[in-house]
Amino acid sequence: MRGPRPADAGVRLLHISDIHFGRSYVEAHVAAAEALAAETAASETPFDAIIVSGDLSQRARAPEFLAARGLLGRLENVAPVLVVPGNHDAQWWRAPLGLGGAARVHAEWRRVIARELEPTLRLPGVSIVGLNSAGGVMPWTLTWNPRDLRVKGGLTNEQLVDAAARIDATPDGDLRVLVLHHNVVRGKLSNRWGLARPEVALARIGAMGVDVVCTGHDHEERAEVVSTRSGPLLVSTANTLSNRARGKRVASLNIIEASKAEVAVRVWHFDSEQGSFAMQHETVVARERRFAS
Repeated sequence: MRGPRPADAGVRLLHISDIHFGRSYVEAHVAAAEALAAETAASETPFDAIIVSGDLSQRARAPEFLAARGLLGRLENVAPVLVVPGNHDAQWWRAPLGLGGAARVHAEWRRVIARELEPTLRLPGVSIVGLNSAGGVMPWTLTWNPRDLRVKGGLTNEQLVDAAARIDATPDGDLRVLVLHHNVVRGKLSNRWGLARPEVALARIGAMGVDVVCTGHDHEERAEVVSTRSGPLLVSTANTLSNRARGKRVASLNIIEASKAEVAVRVWHFDSEQGSFAMQHETVVARERRFAS
């Protein structure tokens, strides 16, 4: 068991995404991520929490969710876990455009993975707020591009207002983290946004005053600083752990580390020869939020 967390300790988070249990699943990648989490738990710098930003499954099938539930259970033995659904986890065909009841889209997710689609995790030094950007095929996810059907994410005004209220309840000085599945910055390789009305969504997220936004979906690792009216926003986009990495990139995961002075996103790539992850590069930004005395 971990001992009490020192009051002046920094925050350390593991961010993984797009595991895709099913045809695209790669056991070696996930096993290495689990090993990293377990090894760190026994070190002087354990993870305070583990973030999983969606697409646990490939086809939202019960066996895939059951396998994912097993993984989450093992990770929960290491640190508290916050998980949100991705578009592959949504059974959109059960309620297209909400017909038949929007709750049917995530009935299997709620039965196996988690009852809460938009969880909040508050720990000493950090508050993590989840948003469900993968509601299925809904009016707020539609665009004029046929390629976007079933893939594009969306956020309603009600969701954004609620997330802002949860972020605002974060104690002074604590790290503020927002988690959703769809990428909030345009992909470099895909040249695609994850969300419908992306500029509006990003402006609303920036206005919340969050320190870090964690996403997945685009299957390309990113650590990028976005300028907003509320200050710099650090975006952590985790690559997939499946065999579907964009541009034949290697699987990767992100580690977020924050002190009172700065916050960093460090990208770790999978080394197939070693069968483990190793750090490749980092993006660091100063924290401008005032701290309570």
